[in-house]
Amino acid sequence: MNYLDILNEDILNKIFEIVADLYEKDIEKTKNKLSKVKCLTEGLNIDVEDDWGEVYYISYYFISYCMNKYLYSRYPLDNIVIVNRLKLILYYNINENTHTPIVLKSNLLEKPLYLDILREVNKLYQKKTGIFGYYGSRVVLENVRQVKESEYDYYEIEKSSDNKINYITFEYSS
Repeated sequence: MNYLDILNEDILNKIFEIVADLYEKDIEKTKNKLSKVKCLTEGLNIDVEDDWGEVYYISYYFISYCMNKYLYSRYPLDNIVIVNRLKLILYYNINENTHTPIVLKSNLLEKPLYLDILREVNKLYQKKTGIFGYYGSRVVLENVRQVKESEYDYYEIEKSSDNKINYITFEYSS
């Protein structure tokens, strides 16, 4: 005997409506999660060449990732800001022999993955090209390192005793 045979049609319709609503909500949640993943990985391109063993060519828009860290690994420091000093003199005073450098800074990244760092480096690159007025060739991200306290002046970082922010910079080649 089937228990559904005992229920009248109105009760069955109500049960099916509830189940359909639950499935719709699950589908909507899944769709939202996939949309977030798509936004996070948009611009990311990973090619695998298998001629000499697996070689991964990873790029995020104009930045190629050439580091020996897994892209989805967490960076060892929390609460980081990425800084990059441009090789451009904004203002040069001949009499004082001084200049004003341009230092770009990222947003605060609380617990970043290397992918988050790659994304922020791309944003800094976008700012840099906006300043220069043109896009250079593709940039190869080769190293990410913590800024030493002795370099704070160079990167225009204010020293603070309660500062819980870790500053990092990157090395790249064109």
